[in-house]
Parts: sequence; structure tokens; C-alpha cells
Amino acid sequence: MTVVKVSGKGQVVIPAAIRKELDLAAGDQLNVTLIDGQVMMEKLPAAAVWREVVAQVPVEQVVLDEAGHYDVHHAPRFDRWVHGER
Repeated sequence: MTVVKVSGKGQVVIPAAIRKELDLAAGDQLNVTLIDGQVMMEKLPAAAVWREVVAQVPVEQVVLDEAGHYDVHHAPRFDRWVHGER
């Protein structure tokens, strides 16, 4: 465990070993939440990661019925994507 101080502006320094382990760099964004009295920080994906994810989303028309179901035969690429197949 490493102890850090909170500055007058509410800032803390994340120890170098943790920054290295999480591959944190200046400008990276963190999601900060309070859970059971503990401050939790989670690194958010960078824009480049989102571009890669979006590029993998199949482009085809998917029609959902009132229950949220779709016809696998009319949207096979979408179905493979939903189930993690490539």
C-alpha cells in the first residue's frame, strides 16, 4: 500500500509503479467513483481503442421485434459479432 496526499486543489499523484502497470499517460481519462467509502479509479479506453471497436461492428440492417429478438438469417454478421465470433 502506498500513501499519497491530497493537494489544496484536490489532486493526488498516482504512484509511478501504478501508472506504469496501468499504462497511464498524461491526458488519459479515468472514471472516478465512490464505492463503500473507497475511491475507485478506472482507466477509460482511449479514442483509438474505441475506433478499433467500432470498426469491428458489422454494418447490416438488423430488425428487432417487440421483444428485442432478431432473425439470425437476416443478420448473420451481427449475430456472429454478438456472440464474439469473427
